[in-house]
Amino acid sequence: MSDSKNKKAIKQHDFTKGDILKPIILFSLPVLFGDIFSALYNVVDSVVVGQFVGSGALAAVNSSFAITMVCVAIYSGFGMGSSVVAGQLFGAKDFNNLNKAISTAYIGAFFIGITMSVVGIVISTPLLKAINTPAEIMRDADIYLKIYFCGCMTQLMYYMTSGIMRGLGDSRTPMIAIIVCAILNIVLDLVFVVYFNMGCAGVAIATVISQAASAVFVVVKMLRGGYGIRFTRKTFRLSTDMLRKILKVGVPSAIQSLVNSVGLLIVQSYANSFGTNLMASNGIIQKLDSFTQLPIMAVGQTITMFNAQNLGAGHIDRAKEGNRKMMVFNIAVGAIVGVILYIGVEPLYRLFINPSDAGYAQIIEIGRNSIQILAFFYWVMALQLGYGSILRGAGAATPVMIISIACVAVRVPITYLFAMGTGMYQGLYWANNVFNTLFAVGVMLYYHFGKWEHFALTRRSMPTVKEST
Repeated sequence: MSDSKNKKAIKQHDFTKGDILKPIILFSLPVLFGDIFSALYNVVDSVVVGQFVGSGALAAVNSSFAITMVCVAIYSGFGMGSSVVAGQLFGAKDFNNLNKAISTAYIGAFFIGITMSVVGIVISTPLLKAINTPAEIMRDADIYLKIYFCGCMTQLMYYMTSGIMRGLGDSRTPMIAIIVCAILNIVLDLVFVVYFNMGCAGVAIATVISQAASAVFVVVKMLRGGYGIRFTRKTFRLSTDMLRKILKVGVPSAIQSLVNSVGLLIVQSYANSFGTNLMASNGIIQKLDSFTQLPIMAVGQTITMFNAQNLGAGHIDRAKEGNRKMMVFNIAVGAIVGVILYIGVEPLYRLFINPSDAGYAQIIEIGRNSIQILAFFYWVMALQLGYGSILRGAGAATPVMIISIACVAVRVPITYLFAMGTGMYQGLYWANNVFNTLFAVGVMLYYHFGKWEHFALTRRSMPTVKEST
């Protein structure tokens, strides 16, 4: 009885039948709200540290950013691999292998997470020295990073489980988990940092506890069996075949994230050479850009799940029909958010900088000029993210990774040429548009001319299987 109640309580979207666009929108909204809360609680972390501890502590936390991004790339890669495999098996209604895939994902996440924690704690100090962390903030940065590494296993469990849930058509439960995580993190930040005066350690502990809570929430929800899957001791085993399929998507996705992060760090070093006001403006642009991308990325995640389920079911024609509709929709979303950013650039900038600041006028001017360059290319970003999401949903993560690495290899010298070569900061943002355009063209050409359907990870998803009419 409890199992049937759980099934009724969980709203799952089956993208293999019925209307196409309406379920896409309904699925995308919880993804978007969850991403907004995730972005907000990361901002709150910085605000609490900066306001209640000081700039030194804020620098200590920020110094770990590049290292933690490596961890996030691994989490998101494993989560992507798990979600695509789960989505394709769910589309095929192959619940026996779906059970094997989820069991394998949990076992793999446990051992990978524990290994990351142990290795991370051991090498945290050498890593911080390797990236030239200043001596005056080294102790705080090391404490923060060591505590952060303690939470690797639970963070990986959250990413993996929420990815599987989306693959099974449930975007609501991961949204609830991230909202709970965000609220708990804010409360614990205030308790540990403001009340107990624990500084960087308090922020790290708050992060680990809140993320562990969200992981427990989604794992318990999954293991209670409300998704048409029943776990037993006999079936909860590692399948090397399923692990291979998860890693086939997860590893290229993680490598792509890592390469993009390295490319951005190099571009950031170019931006830093233009002075403090440009650095301040560029930091604001990065925050505004990350929020502006959220609706595009939410639709992109949904596109991935739509393709995973339909290729798993062998519905190639339906997948292609849906892709045409979704790409038009996502391009429209990209164009709209770009216009909103263009119109609202000055009011948005005032949220981050006080008009009484000595550099206010120049920072606003830099921001206005830069956003004018970026705003009308968000539809291109939507094109890039949309086609990339289609290919990942099919299991074709390796071609996307190769195209991405090639575009990053072009982006770095083009940015140097456009910005450093001309001495004009606007070149930073024109080079960004060139990168997105090249990436969009690359994945679009592969979608139309490559054999992306053959990357599908389940037998029934091969294009030789026809839909019944």
